[in-house]
This record gives sequence, C-alpha cells and structure tokens, in this order.
Amino acid sequence: MTDVASRLAAIRGLNPLSEADRKQYDVTSLLEGGYFELDNQTWRVSKVYRYLDVKWDNFKPRKKDYWVTELELFSLETGETRYVEWEIDDELEVCQTDSLVKMRDIKFENKSLSRDDLDYIADEEEGVVSYKNTDYHYSEDDTWAGLFVKNKGSKDGIPMRAYEFESDKGSFLTIETWHEEDDDRPEREAFISHQIKNNAITVLQLKEHV
Repeated sequence: MTDVASRLAAIRGLNPLSEADRKQYDVTSLLEGGYFELDNQTWRVSKVYRYLDVKWDNFKPRKKDYWVTELELFSLETGETRYVEWEIDDELEVCQTDSLVKMRDIKFENKSLSRDDLDYIADEEEGVVSYKNTDYHYSEDDTWAGLFVKNKGSKDGIPMRAYEFESDKGSFLTIETWHEEDDDRPEREAFISHQIKNNAITVLQLKEHV
C-alpha cells in the first residue's frame, strides 16, 4: 500500500470520541487501531508491544510483574512512523522517540562505542558517551532488562537489555541489545527520546472501529 493510500485508510478508520468522553482516557487506554493527538498531529496506533521487566543477569522473571508498553504510531498527516513508550512506576511516565541512531555514530573516548565498551560502562556503573556533540551520562538506575512478549499474559519472549544514558538537557539515549538463542554478539539498536507529559496526548479513539 502506498503512503497516500495508507494515510487515507487511516483517516477513514477514525471515528472520534466526543469531547467529553476524551477526557476520561489517557495513553494507557489505547489499543491497536486507536487514535490520539500529539505535537499537532493525529496518530494511529499501528502496533502495541509489551516488555516484561526481568533480572539483568539471567532474564528470569521477578517476583512481581512490571510491564513497559510501546506503541508504534502512524501519522495521518505525514505518513511517518514514531514510537511512544509508557510505564507506571509510582506514577505514569511517557516517553516519545525522536530518532533512531546508528551505532557507529555513538562515541566513547573518541572512538565508536564497541560491545566491550558498553560492557565496561555497565560493569563500572558509570560512563559518558557522545552523539552529535551531545554528552550522555550512563544511568545505572534506569538501565534494565526485559522480555519482548507478544501477549501480556505470557512469560516467554525475546530477551533484551536496555542501557540508558541521559543528557544534561533531559534527552535520553537508549542502546538495546537483543539476545536471541544465546548469541554472543547480540544485535544492537539505539534511539534518542524525551519524556512528555501525559496531558500532551489527547485520546480520540481507543481501538479499531468495527
């Protein structure tokens, strides 16, 4: 399906709630096929991904389940894809992905960040990397491991680790390593994000309208 056709299909699927009903919901209410407004754009929830927080060393479940939810979004105005992630840790926290990052562009001690460098930073529980002339400080408290699961009730999934770094301006650099089948050279992905207020999102539709 072409970009224009995808946007038209998404527009046709929007059946917005009344102004009064919208105030009853927030990002935690959204399911696949839902719609909301953010940054003066209308977004459709294309996919909902869930991650179960697990132990760092062996990816075993913790005594109490803690979930992180990621929404893959499609813009009705531009056709771009974006991601929003939310979790409840004492209070609701929402982050928006700004851009994907190539691993070779992340620098540590004036060279591209290697797997050994990342392990060293995690072991030392401190370190500074840079991306596009911005320094990001390792955040041990926010670094975590998870299982990517397709169904929230399942405890089976793809193991991943998320190494979290934060700039002085409050933006986040996250480096994910995906550990499929005991791979000793796990695939790595990185992205920049920032925290947004929950009230920045206006829910228009909870799920796909049938």
